[in-house]
Amino acid sequence: MNTKWRLILDGKHDGYYNMAVDEAILLSYHLKKIPTLRIYGWDKPFISLGYNQQTEKVLTATANIPFVRRITGGASILHDKEITYSITCCINDLNLTSKVKESYEKICSFLKEFYKRLGLTAVFAKDIYNDRISRHENFCFSSYEPFDLIVDGKKIGGNAQRRKHKTIFQHGSIPQEIDFVMAHNMIKTLNGAESKAASLNNLIKQKTDFYQLGLLLKLSFQSVFGIDFSHDSLFEDERVLCSSLLESKYSQKNWNINKNQAYR
Repeated sequence: MNTKWRLILDGKHDGYYNMAVDEAILLSYHLKKIPTLRIYGWDKPFISLGYNQQTEKVLTATANIPFVRRITGGASILHDKEITYSITCCINDLNLTSKVKESYEKICSFLKEFYKRLGLTAVFAKDIYNDRISRHENFCFSSYEPFDLIVDGKKIGGNAQRRKHKTIFQHGSIPQEIDFVMAHNMIKTLNGAESKAASLNNLIKQKTDFYQLGLLLKLSFQSVFGIDFSHDSLFEDERVLCSSLLESKYSQKNWNINKNQAYR
C-alpha cells in the first residue's frame, strides 16, 4: 500500500479541459508512479457522455450546451453545480484486487465516509436490490448499478472506472444541485429521474460550498485509506500531454460525436 499520494485541488474548468487533465494523469502514471486524487468542478453547465453512448440516442434536438465524451463508460451526466473527483493509481496503491467489482466497493468506501461526515447514510444499491439490478438509461442519475450509492432511497452521484494494464482510473460526480428542467431539455428519456436522483443540497436541506466539500472529500479519503497527501499540481509532462489531448481530442467533433476509432 502506498501512503504517499498527490492531491490536486483543481478548481472549476470547462468539460474539455477536465477530461483532458484526467486522461493526461492516467497516461502519465507509469512514468512517476505517484497515485493522485484530483478534486475539481465545472465552470458552466456541461454534459459528459459515456464512452459508448451515441449522441443521437442521448441528446435532444434542443440540446444547446457543450458536451464531451469520457474515456469511461456509463450514462450521460449533466455537470453543473457539483464536486467531482478522479483517482489514478495502481492496484497496490490501495491494496485492491484485480476484480473490478471489489475495487469499486473498496474505492467507494471513502464516499460513504464523505456522506457520513455530512450526516447522511449511504448504502450500495446492491445491498437494497440484492445485486439484481442493471438499468441502463441515458441519464446516469436515473440508472442504478450494484455499486451506486443510495441515500434516503435515491441515487446520489455516479462513478465510472477505466483500467489501463494495472493502472486504475476512477472518477465520480457528486451533485450539489440537479437542474431537472435543464436535464430534460438536453437529454432524452430521463425516465422519472426526479424520483430516483438526489443532490446534496436537497438531502441536507441547505446550500453546500464547493471548496468546503473538496476539503471534506480529502479528509474522508485520508481517514479511510490512511493517506499522506502532498498538495501539488500537474507535472510538466502532464501539462504538455493535457494541452495535446485538449487540442487534438477533447475539443474535436470526431471524438465527442463519433468516438473516432483512432482514439481508443
